Amino acid sequence: MKIKTFIVDDEQLARDRLRQLLQNEAEIEVVGEYANGHDAVAAIQKMPPDLLFLDIQMPELDGFGVLEALEPDPCR
Repeated sequence: MKIKTFIVDDEQLARDRLRQLLQNEAEIEVVGEYANGHDAVAAIQKMPPDLLFLDIQMPELDGFGVLEALEPDPCR
């Protein structure tokens, strides 16, 4: 079973690089990428991933804000 993973970063280059690094990991499947915290929260609430990569410096809602906006233990 693969680890369902979301990448959340406002910079496209950072998302691209992280996805590139993760593609070599057979047990990880990137199932979502988000450019802002609001979209990430909505997606996490609909389909909780197993693993999150969160940028801690994003406009409006950063990675810490994403975690605060979620219910306790949204990631299995």
